[in-house]
Amino acid sequence: MEIFNKHDSKKPADFMTKGATIISAGTNIKGDITLSSSLHIDGEIEGIIHSDNIITIGTKGRITGEIIAKSLVINGIFRGSAESNSIEILPKGDVKGKLTYSELIIERGANFEGETVVRSATIDESNISEISAHKKSDIPLKKTATKT
Repeated sequence: MEIFNKHDSKKPADFMTKGATIISAGTNIKGDITLSSSLHIDGEIEGIIHSDNIITIGTKGRITGEIIAKSLVINGIFRGSAESNSIEILPKGDVKGKLTYSELIIERGANFEGETVVRSATIDESNISEISAHKKSDIPLKKTATKT
């Protein structure tokens, strides 16, 4: 994660100006978390996490529960359900559960076992609480084949 860009070493990255929350390794939380800043997790959380920003589960992170976020990056362990515009599972990511997304990226080496639901609506600051309160109907993933 880069705090300064190459062109202006005194200008903080966007995530720093909006605030960032870090749950470090060795921290265990049971309960619900609602935030508007980005969140990086290397500890353990059991509960529901809502953010209108990016949530990153680091290599030492372990989440059990539900995540609703604008963007989700998983490089640790996640068990439960997640709803996000973009979900990316990195090589050390291990996911079991249900993913609802507009865009899904699973990198080589990552593990995923579960259900996927593709949706067209995006999560933004104006509708994150609405999505939390009223779950949208599931649209099953359709597989299509193309001839080459």
